[in-house]
Order: sequence, then C-alpha cells, then structure tokens
Amino acid sequence: MVLAVAVFTAGCEKRLFPGGPRYRREPAPPFREARDTAIPPEEISAIKLYVTALCGDEAVLFADGVEIARVAAGPDPERHRARQGHLWTDAIQGKETVVFRDGKEWLRFPGEELLRGFLIREGKLHTLGQRPGNDGICYRIDGKEIFSAPSGRIVGNALSREWDAGAFCADSSGIYFSYGIPFVHSGNTTWEYRIMKGPDTLLVIPDDVSGTVVDIRILGGKVYRAERTASLMKLVCGDDILATRKINLWENMSDVALVPLDGKMYLRGVSTYKSHNYSEAWLIGSGLTEKYQEPNRDLAPFLFLKDGVKVFVAMLSGRLFRLWLNNRILPLDSGQYSFHHPLCLNVFDTTFVAILSDSTSTEHIVLTDTLSTPLRFNGVPTSIRIE
Repeated sequence: MVLAVAVFTAGCEKRLFPGGPRYRREPAPPFREARDTAIPPEEISAIKLYVTALCGDEAVLFADGVEIARVAAGPDPERHRARQGHLWTDAIQGKETVVFRDGKEWLRFPGEELLRGFLIREGKLHTLGQRPGNDGICYRIDGKEIFSAPSGRIVGNALSREWDAGAFCADSSGIYFSYGIPFVHSGNTTWEYRIMKGPDTLLVIPDDVSGTVVDIRILGGKVYRAERTASLMKLVCGDDILATRKINLWENMSDVALVPLDGKMYLRGVSTYKSHNYSEAWLIGSGLTEKYQEPNRDLAPFLFLKDGVKVFVAMLSGRLFRLWLNNRILPLDSGQYSFHHPLCLNVFDTTFVAILSDSTSTEHIVLTDTLSTPLRFNGVPTSIRIE
C-alpha cells in the first residue's frame, strides 16, 4: 500500500466569537428510529489516510492532507473519532447524550454516557456507554437500548490501539463486550465480570477467582483474561493458563493489556525496576516470551501489536527517544518528536502509520514504514487511521 499525503497549512486558530452560530444548538428533535440513522454503504470511500486533531475548542478531520470537517468539540479525545470518512463527536446536553456526524446531529438518547465502544457495522451504529461514577452501562444500536445494567464498569476504553472498536471486540462470530459488577464483603470490594455477546450473557467470571482481573477480551469466540496475583501475571483462557510472568518485589508494572497478533491472544505490559536503572516492555503468550529493555528507568517504553506488526516505542520526558518497527529502528532524531495521544500511532492491514509532533516548530509529521511527510496545522493531533 502506497500512501501520499499532501503538505499543507491549515488554520486551526480559535474562533474570535465562540458563542456565534457555529456553537449554537437548536432545540432537540424527537428521538429518531434506527431506520433514520442507517449509514449507506456507498458512503465508504476509497482508501485514505485520516488524521484528527484538537485545535482550540474545535475538532478537525483531515483526509490525505486536506481538511474535510471542523466542528465544536470538548478537550476529551474519547469524544471524537474518524470513521468512514466522517468526523463523529458526542457530547452531553442536559440529561441526554448527543452524537454528531461532521457537526450535524445524528442521534440522541436519554442519559449521560461516555462512549467506550464505537462501531459501525452493516450500516448501523453500535455504542457502548459508561454512565458517570460506574453507575451502569448501556449497549445501543442507532441509539436504541439493546442491553443495560444498573451498575457496573466497562472493561476497556475508546483509546485502545489494538482494538479498533474500543471496548467492543468484534469479528465474524459476533460483537462482544464485558463489564464488572462490584460486590462489598466486610468492607472489601470484589468484582464479578460478565462477558456479553450482544444482549446475551456469554460467560460469568465470579468474584472469587484466584487473582485480580486486569483485562478481558474475546477473540474468535474465545474469552481470554489477564489475571494478577501477588507474584504472577497470567494469561488465561477458560480453565487453561496459557502463559505466566513472575512479578518481582521491586517491579512497578503498568499498561497491561490483552492484544491480538496473527490470530492469537497475547499479554503485554511495561515494567520499571525501582532498585535497578532500567525499564522494559514485555510480551507473553503460549510458548512466547519477549522483552524490549532500555538501560534507563526514566525511559517510558510501550509495546504495540496489530495486524502482524510489532512496534516498540521508548519515550523520555514526553519525547520520542527510540522507535522500533518489527525489530528495525526508524531513523528519527531523538528528542525532536512526541506523541500526544495513544491513537497517534496505528497499524492497518500491516501498514504502520503515526502522527508525530515536532518540538522545534508547529509542524507535525505523518510517518509510515517507508516515508515521512510534513503536515502543518496549529493544534494537537489525536489520532491517525487508514480506511
């Protein structure tokens, strides 16, 4: 795949009059049925590279270097995304959640929800909303409630690099998600987890499992979970422990997540060592253990895997220090570039893409495994994707 991105300058300055017509919301229309929100398949265009950015109090969408949408938006990167050539945003208005496409209201529904899952399939919009304070969840199709729970916390979020639909896991076998329900025993809180296939309960993980459940994902209809005990991190499928990693007393572990690679599930994470001056990103799976070490515990490494591509990144004081792509170092000036958000680095159909910010100017860099192209705008990039 060859990608061509034009060099351009886009004005992303704040509007002088933010209370003007661009920000005025008309009275809410009545709830629209699903048939009114069907997304025609012919709207899906040829393959393009999309970049989203926050420019002041607006979200902007670029397609192959050309600005195609600019809308009012808040600062939360979970509340805007590019899908099928459009800029989708959502916001809370009163006691309702409203979804916009390119600034125009698409649908609204009662209740305040943060959309942890967002998926367009067969012309319908699937959302998975988290209510404030873990006060329940709701799965909707085109705004209509399909399943809800009065209490609970969604597993996963909208900013996952490896899972394109956020907290949803979707493949040919169905659309899945999971959530936890808290139980209090003698002042201690434990969690029971429920794995859903659409509105139906597929599996219940009781609150008396041997370890703390860190992540749950579904791949090929199988349920995988990451569990942590005092001494082990475990990758589990059903009753089978597929892989383990010992946890040392002086080890600080973070960014632990289940990730798919080549049709199999793996567990990745980052460890820093208080008594040793190094940090590492690691990966475990059935018959596999990999480590990417950096000889400085101040370096913040992370490992990203998707569509058969492995990317290792090391950050220092918020700046890019090193970037490995399938065990090959990309030639970038150390300390000159930074990532602003997790989705500024991605892989689609084995093609690596990233949007980096140049610390020496207002210029940004669109990076693939074969080329680097300037992209000029006054704002903060929030995601990059290929469709």
